[in-house]
Amino acid sequence: MKAERYVAAHRAGWKRLSDLVDKAQKSRLTSLTDGELHEMGALYRRTSSDLARAQTRYANTAAGRDLVRSLNDLVLRAHTQVYSAPAPQPFHAQDFVLFGFPAAFRRNWAAIMAAASLMFLPGLFAYVSTVVNPDTAKMFVPIEVIQEVQKRAQQKITTGWGGNTNYEGLMSSPGISSAIMVNNIKVSAKAAAYGVTMGIGTGLVLIFNGLMLGGLSGMATVYHTDLLYWAVILPHGIIELTAIAIAGGAGLKLAGALYAPGHLPRRDALRLAGNEAIQLVVGVVMMLVVAGIIEGFLTPLPLPPLLKIGFALCTAIGLIAYLSVKQKPGVATKRA
Repeated sequence: MKAERYVAAHRAGWKRLSDLVDKAQKSRLTSLTDGELHEMGALYRRTSSDLARAQTRYANTAAGRDLVRSLNDLVLRAHTQVYSAPAPQPFHAQDFVLFGFPAAFRRNWAAIMAAASLMFLPGLFAYVSTVVNPDTAKMFVPIEVIQEVQKRAQQKITTGWGGNTNYEGLMSSPGISSAIMVNNIKVSAKAAAYGVTMGIGTGLVLIFNGLMLGGLSGMATVYHTDLLYWAVILPHGIIELTAIAIAGGAGLKLAGALYAPGHLPRRDALRLAGNEAIQLVVGVVMMLVVAGIIEGFLTPLPLPPLLKIGFALCTAIGLIAYLSVKQKPGVATKRA
């Protein structure tokens, strides 16, 4: 490969490294995000290798000597920044809970929104299909669940859904609620881990979970138990379904590194994506713990359905506020 072609093939990576080094020199390393710090380290190693190749192949020509000199200067500048950084420290738990996870959510919002679409759009399709033709429910929901819904719909108390009512409504059984909780944990784990299948597994997990949720919601509408159904599902479900979407976003992040590593080697791109995915998955675990506590203590209580739905609205507002939290200016973030 001629020197000109070698430069053309690698110029983008060198330019990106130079930009990161310039930013670090002008505003200190604390101005770089976690992703940019990892990216600068990966690009530094790659450019060092490029310099070694250039010294071997092109140092005998004038253009090659200029290339070697330019790369040598860039590597020296990057070396100063990379090795002047303090030793990496683990996230303090409090820092991660308060700032790290919300920041990771915002950095990866596009992948998370894509995952949410893969779950909720099929869910909407299954819901409409079930309401229009209840016979289609068996395509989305296991037959034993359909039979349980039918049984509980027949037993549903139609009056007196007050605090003193000991009703047996749709999905009020602790056994069914526990099954949903276990299912959501499994779905979240699979949605994140299956990113290594180029995202195919992640997509399928999200789609099938959305279809089941939509079909089950459609059955609640068909049997006129919507209010009780949502009163049981939403208090913990808003957090759980958001967690599944975030886990799916982590999986799609891994898939993106495999499909389109950009100017980084695929191994380095996957390492960066893996770091982001790990932060998202840790946050998902926290969310599922909170959802499990709500499900265990609030869902079984014989409270009015509207009160439970009001609580669910509060969880949605609180979740939005939490994921919007930003690090206070001037406070250095602990970096993984």
